Amino acid sequence: MIKPRPAIENLKKYRPPQEGRGGKMRLDFNENTVGCPPQVIRALRRALNPEMMTRYPEYDEGRRTLAAYFCVKPEEMVLANGTDDAIKMVCDTFVDPGHALLVPAPTFPVYEFFHNVAGGKTLRIRYDERFRLPAHDFVATLKKERVRWVALANPNNPTGTQIPKSALKSILLAAPQTVVLVDEAYQDFSGQTILPWIRRYPNLIVTRTFSKAFGLAALRMGCLFANPQLIEPLQRGQNPFAVNSLALMCACIAIRYDENVRKYTQTIRANRVGLCRWLDAHDIPYVPSSANFVLTRVGERAPEIARLLREKKILVRDWSYDPHLKGYLRFTVGSQAQTRRLMSELERLKHLIQTPNGARAWKNMVVYSSAGWFA
Repeated sequence: MIKPRPAIENLKKYRPPQEGRGGKMRLDFNENTVGCPPQVIRALRRALNPEMMTRYPEYDEGRRTLAAYFCVKPEEMVLANGTDDAIKMVCDTFVDPGHALLVPAPTFPVYEFFHNVAGGKTLRIRYDERFRLPAHDFVATLKKERVRWVALANPNNPTGTQIPKSALKSILLAAPQTVVLVDEAYQDFSGQTILPWIRRYPNLIVTRTFSKAFGLAALRMGCLFANPQLIEPLQRGQNPFAVNSLALMCACIAIRYDENVRKYTQTIRANRVGLCRWLDAHDIPYVPSSANFVLTRVGERAPEIARLLREKKILVRDWSYDPHLKGYLRFTVGSQAQTRRLMSELERLKHLIQTPNGARAWKNMVVYSSAGWFA
């Protein structure tokens, strides 16, 4: 038997969405639950012809179009096959076996996944009891340890919490020779960005995706932004045809109709407020979110609650597989009708939800101990 590299043998399998999600209320993977701008679908149908399908992708015009939309120069960006591909690109370019990645915990597991594939090791710093990033611990670690790169989702997934710009600045300044990736997949819902900082900090990489607010998850389209000195080696090691023509075309059309996206994100923010008010009224703890989802603590019967919701064709993300997030469900915020239906079903399952004593006294707060997260 031919053995793989040790890094692959020791790799934990990533948990993708379950099969058979079509036709269900998908509140589990933070997708757009309404749909992309209808003009994108019409353009896609027109483009599906033999000439288009037989031609290799061409990128220059699309890159210029997206660069103008994001207010950067074409040489300051790389097109990627979704944010996952951008993360892999960082590892392919900068990570050798033994190199260290520094991440908060909990966070998006794909950073560590691709870093492990490259043979790296991971340093984790846990969020505090209110799921705030302990920036001083990050800075201290960067000054003490040899860290190759830092990955920060902002807003963070699965917590939905926002990292203050002051904390990001201190981290960037603490290790100018360390690559700092700030993943802004949920920026459309938070409204905060540090994308212009790529011209101020040569060690900064910012990523964006069309999978969330723009509703193009099936096409896998993302962008990576950085100083041209970082872009050049990233492009050198990239798959020459990483992004397919249809994905790039649809992204370029979607930004022409971004008023659809703005209306959608405004609706999601309003529905997020409504969901959180409902959780408050029922003394159910949650983490205040700047994204299109809410991480909620329902207690040790979280897997059962997720299963019962699935039987009603409502899919939510159960985080109980993470030893530090046992008892937590993450709800993607959908349309008003979807949010009302979720709350109605949760009301029906209220007898299974464990609310802590004095929940209002520690409203929206999650308790932490050295042993891990608990209620």
